[in-house]
Amino acid sequence: MSLGEGDGQSGMNDENIIALFWERSEAAIDETKKKYGRFLYMLAKNVLQDSRDAEECESDTYLHAWKSIPPSRPVCLKTYLAKITRNISISRLRKKKAQKRGGNVVLLPYEELEECIPDERRGEQPDADCLRDYINSFLSTLPQEQRILFMQRYWMAYSVQEIARQTGKKEKYITNHLYLMRKKLKLHLEGKVIVE
Repeated sequence: MSLGEGDGQSGMNDENIIALFWERSEAAIDETKKKYGRFLYMLAKNVLQDSRDAEECESDTYLHAWKSIPPSRPVCLKTYLAKITRNISISRLRKKKAQKRGGNVVLLPYEELEECIPDERRGEQPDADCLRDYINSFLSTLPQEQRILFMQRYWMAYSVQEIARQTGKKEKYITNHLYLMRKKLKLHLEGKVIVE
């Protein structure tokens, strides 16, 4: 499922759902859940690898959306909700990892990207907004297939196996392309930080 399409279970469009939030109608939550519930649950589950935690993150997303719309008026409701779910899920995973003191909970997709980020100890690391812009500029240089692959792994937190299943490509192909993209991203980020 791409970030641009909904679950299709709600007949209501995003504009109308956002209007319900602005009217403070509880139907906003119901319609959001009908349209995007499955998507948000799967996003949380991809990050957390736990059904119960994913359900809680999905519920937390609706609460956060209720509190933030208004004053926010999202341009793309699905992207707005996905960002909330992803942030909640990553925070929850970090807490679990801290509680287990580095047990078997792994932030693998995000840890893979850590090797690409310039070293903050040498004053090379850009702030979060700049980093986002640099990554977006990097993604704009990639062919569409590679951009999708990057987003599936590092935004949606899909496993290599899931990406292979969805694309029909071999896992080794996916792994190799992700590795090459991380190398290119590192060079891209180092160039941006050194130049600016």
